[in-house]
Amino acid sequence: MSTLRPSDQQITPPAPSEPPRLPLRWAIIAMVAAAAAAAAHSAGGPVAAITTGIAMIVAGHQVLD
Repeated sequence: MSTLRPSDQQITPPAPSEPPRLPLRWAIIAMVAAAAAAAAHSAGGPVAAITTGIAMIVAGHQVLD
């Protein structure tokens, strides 16, 4: 004997959800931080570049938020 399902209880698979995308502001923050880090690297070396890059990311996030 087969089981019949009422027509109002149709099972549909959930639609595949897209992964959340990063806002455009993060691309802008990353480009500005990379440019500042490149300038700092040529002037002061890798430690200055890392410090400047991190500082620019934090400041850009706070300013653009």
